[in-house]
Amino acid sequence: MKHLILGAVCALAMAFGSTTVQAADDYTDHVVNSTSRGLAMDGFDPVAYFVEGKPAKGNQAFRADHKGRTWLFASTKNRDTFLAAPDSYAPQNNGWCAWAVAHGYAAEVDFIDGWFIAEDKLYVTWSADVKERFLKDKDALLAQSQANWDNVHAGLQDGSVKFVAHSQRPNLGFIHPQQLPES
Repeated sequence: MKHLILGAVCALAMAFGSTTVQAADDYTDHVVNSTSRGLAMDGFDPVAYFVEGKPAKGNQAFRADHKGRTWLFASTKNRDTFLAAPDSYAPQNNGWCAWAVAHGYAAEVDFIDGWFIAEDKLYVTWSADVKERFLKDKDALLAQSQANWDNVHAGLQDGSVKFVAHSQRPNLGFIHPQQLPES
């Protein structure tokens, strides 16, 4: 059974390119939204959303491991703040889209324009438009997201949950901001 689950996890990771799903024995049973190189939050500093009120790219010089992934920070202070209380700063739903989780599936996120803080927790969504729709019914959708997370997470582990990547939805006209060339 373990090999069957590992095979499903590997197939899911290969199918969705930049999003990596980790196997149970890599780090307990967490399935963290990360790049194919194991970089959480596409390299954005989770603490910056709280202390600067905006996203900031992290630096390899200020990195830490959490839930089997590498997290980057803009400063030593942000890294140390994170390490003192990682669950206070890491995005909810292991970095998967809050809207998607509220609706029973998983999706990529926009760390630049699709984030918000509610109840002292960081949430990320597919895009700025999805964030705005989420915030219009925030209380109900937060409750749905929290209620659905265990099932969505289990589905990410065994490959049974629907997953949507930005590259799968070009008809929406959305270009993943992290994929834009540097100016």
